Parts: sequence; structure tokens; C-alpha cells
Amino acid sequence: MRALLPVLLLLLAVMLAAAGCTATTPGAPQNVTASPSGTVTVAIHPDITRYTVLMSSAPGIGLSPTITGPLPAVNLSYVWKTDYGHFLGWSAPDYKVREQGMTVTGNATKVYWTYLYENENASRPPVHITLDVIDPATGVTLGNAELTIGWDANNTAVIG
Repeated sequence: MRALLPVLLLLLAVMLAAAGCTATTPGAPQNVTASPSGTVTVAIHPDITRYTVLMSSAPGIGLSPTITGPLPAVNLSYVWKTDYGHFLGWSAPDYKVREQGMTVTGNATKVYWTYLYENENASRPPVHITLDVIDPATGVTLGNAELTIGWDANNTAVIG
């Protein structure tokens, strides 16, 4: 059993190196959609463009809204949805990772998307993430955006 331990540690190190735990540049905002009035534009801006749950540098792909145009003088409400995986919260002051499910509603201006690493050989579907920005005073949707995540041969989530 003691002779097996170095082999297992070496195998683990190789798997982590193969996971590509390297920094990637932030992606460009994806699938920009204007509101019906054409005055507010919403986009989803990913922090990174490649992610695997084996990465230790981030709990998921950080997603932030980019909103341009005249906005009401109120705190906006955000509705984030995904059809695969789930969202996490991770912020100051304690930087604890918090499970948030497949839909996040409220004033969360940044969420992290991740997935369960159940079966490394399993085929994963394309991921569709949507964001609706709502004026909470009127309930009117000011704008929305969508982001699509695909997969490479190593089960790495890829944007773009």
C-alpha cells in the first residue's frame, strides 16, 4: 500500500496539470441585446473563457452584467438563469462560496457559474445562461442578454 501512494500522488499531479489551471484573459461581452425601447443595452461579461472544476483559482466562471444607456435612479434587480450547472456567490467580506441554484434573483451583480464533475466521460450539453435586468419600481424588463458555453475534449467549459 505504501508503494502505491507515490504513484497516486504523481497521477493526481498530472491530472491537475492537464486541467489547465492557468489564467485566461477575460472574454468579451456575449450576445448583447437591447431593450425593446432601444435605450438600454445589456451584456454578460465573463472573467475567464475556459474553466474546469479542477481549477483551484476560481469557484467558477465569474459573470458580470455590462449595462449602458439611461438607467432609473434605483437599485436594479437581476435575474440570472442557466439550463445546466448552477450559480455560486463568492464575495467580500468573507469570500465563502455559497450555492445559489439554477436561478438567482435579486441584486446580485456578479455570479459564478459552475457544474458538478460527476463523470469525466459524460457528454455535456451546451449551456445557455440568460440575464434579465429589471426596474424593481415598475417591474419592467430594461434589457436582457444571453451567453452560451460549450465544451472541449477535456470537459473544459469554453466561451467563444
